[in-house]
Parts: sequence; C-alpha cells; structure tokens
Amino acid sequence: MRRRPARPRRFKSRLIRLLFILAIGGLLCNYFRPLPHAAASINVLDSSTEKVQLRWPVHGSAAIGAAGYGVLEIHGSEKQRPMASIAKIVTVLAVLEKHPLMTGKQGPELTMTAADVELYNKYYREGGAYVKVEKGEKISQYQALQAILLPSANNMADSLAIWAFGSMEKYHEYANDMLARYGLKNTVVAADASGMLPASKSTPGDLILLGDRALQNPVVAEIVRQPSATIPVHGVIYSANSRLGLDGIIGIKTGLTDEAGGCFLFAAKYTAKNGKTAMIIGVIMGAPNLRDALVGSKPLLDSAKPYFAVKTPVKAGEVFATLTTPWLESVDVTAKTDITLLAWKGGALVPRVELAPINRSLPAGSQVGTAIIASGGNKATTPLVLQKAINGPTWQWRLKRF
Repeated sequence: MRRRPARPRRFKSRLIRLLFILAIGGLLCNYFRPLPHAAASINVLDSSTEKVQLRWPVHGSAAIGAAGYGVLEIHGSEKQRPMASIAKIVTVLAVLEKHPLMTGKQGPELTMTAADVELYNKYYREGGAYVKVEKGEKISQYQALQAILLPSANNMADSLAIWAFGSMEKYHEYANDMLARYGLKNTVVAADASGMLPASKSTPGDLILLGDRALQNPVVAEIVRQPSATIPVHGVIYSANSRLGLDGIIGIKTGLTDEAGGCFLFAAKYTAKNGKTAMIIGVIMGAPNLRDALVGSKPLLDSAKPYFAVKTPVKAGEVFATLTTPWLESVDVTAKTDITLLAWKGGALVPRVELAPINRSLPAGSQVGTAIIASGGNKATTPLVLQKAINGPTWQWRLKRF
C-alpha cells in the first residue's frame, strides 16, 4: 500500500512553532517597550488672590505687566489704536534680527544717500522728530539705533529699515511676520517705520509683551537707559523720556502724534524687601498729550509695586504631590528646598510637576522630578524627592500590561 503524505501534520507543527515564537516575541517586546509616565496628584496650594486697584490714567488705555510675568492688568479698551513712535521698537528689533549686534560693538556703517537726506527734509517740514543727516555721511548701526531710540528720529527709523531690508515694503513684510512669531496678534506696522502715520497700531496688552522683548535684547536695553549720546553731523542727542532715572524707570519709548495722542511704554526695576526683583513694564496709550502719559506713569507704577509680594508656598520637606506609577504603586513626594518667589497678588499661583521616567526600584530620598510654581510667567522650582522607597514594576506586570 502507498503511504499517505505527512504534509498536513508537518504544516500544523510548523504553524504551532511559529505561533509560539510570535507569542514569545510579543511578550518580550511588551516587556522591553518604554514604560508609561507616572502621574502626580498635586496637593492643594493657597491660590487666593487680591482685588487689584491701580491708579490708572484718567484718559486713554493702559496696562501693567512685568518681565517674565507677562500682562498682569489691563485698563480701558483693548481695541487697536495708533502707537506712534513706540512702533520704533518694532523697527529696531526687526533690524537687530536681520543684522545682529553685540554690546560694545558699533556694527557696520551706513552711508547716507540723497534719499536719506530727502527723508530728513520731509520730517523736518512735517515737524516730526529727526536728526540731521548729510549726503555721504557715515553713521554706525549702533549710532543709528541711538538716534531712533533716544530723540525718536523718524527719518533715521525709515533710513535704517530701508538699509536693512532693501525697501519699506520688505521691512513691513518682515516686521509683521516677526510680530506674528512673537504672538503679538494685535500689533501691525504699515506705511512707515517711524510710527508717524496712524497705520501702525497695537494694544496695551501687546505693548507690554513688546516691551519685554525689547528688554531681552541687550543692545536695546542698553540704549534706552542712556540719557544722551553723540552721533555724526547732528552732534549731541537727548532721550525724549523725561522720566528716565526717576522712580527706577530705565526706558523704554515715548510717542506722540495727533491720532495716537501721548504714548509711553516704560519699565522700572522693583526690589522687594528680601532682595528679589521684578522689572515692571507699563504702558499708557491715547493720553491727551505726551506730558500726561509721562506723568501718569508714576502713580501707575507706585500703585503696582505693593501688589508684588514675596511668597513661600512650598517649604522644604512638605508633601507637594502624590505620585502614582503605571503599576499602581503610590508614594508621596516632598520638596527638597523652599520655593520662594515674587508673586503678583492679583493672580493665583499655578503649581505643576515635571516627573522623570521611573522604571526601577528607587530608595527613599531619590529625586524623581521638579516642582514648579508660577505667578503669571514667573516661575520658581525645587527638586522633588521620594518620601519612601518605591518598587519597580514586576516582570509579570511588564509582560501582561496593555
């Protein structure tokens, strides 16, 4: 008799071996794949706030903020309005993005042309702020920035923008893209680089953020603190900011046009009793005149300072959060050091935890993450440590987890 082939039996045996190998492979992949992150349940912090009552200007709109904190309070309309020569802050930031400049350096030289002389004549005829220029004059990039930021020379703002970008249209394209990158959705520059025309507009909230950006640039921060400087042809120039040096004010920019009214974007360093500092930034838009905008900065600044308070919401050794691992083991984590920060009383403190991956057994006292307390954009941190030991995942859990 002929023997029947054993192919079906061999096929079945091979299939079983293949399925076994796949199953083992799947279990090993499951075992070795990265562990999901642990979760943290944060303890309740004192998040009480105070009602803020600031001495706002009688006319126009205004806002107060601080470097690193963002916008803290806004008064009046947040509708776009002309920002006058505060638009020059946009000009200098755009130019310094295109042509970066280090402190202590003069940068490349600009040679004044007949077109630059015509810009000077134009602003001279219109009664706007200017610095005198001559055809063939050479002025450094740094000196041009001084001319823009101190006496608020309209002609130099336009000349520098055209030098940096090739045309006013290309400057506007770049500057508005930069503003979008900064997140200043309510700020636009158009028509010129000086802010003389009302097409360049912003809001108090946006100008607080613009002021913060300006102070982050060391060249801008240096120049706006200067009461005077000397440039070619024109000679000595003086800051239009008559509040410079008073009440700790270190800048930033004044502005005045018929359409915008008086505008003042200012910054002042505030030092709390324990030595912690905040750079307060304020803005007044649409005042009847520049004097009112300048004078209105003092009561606004003075009334804002007491709302910055040193707080210690978390002390060393306090339980900050409860950590729960993916394999459902829980342990309290404590702050390694105090968290002390200068906080704005009008806003609640916001706690957050950043945890490191936990994939093994760890002894008590191990650092497993960072506790973060924020007041606006201002933050303070401390390491988080385990209050007791934690066991890593078992091999059974790693094999069977979903």
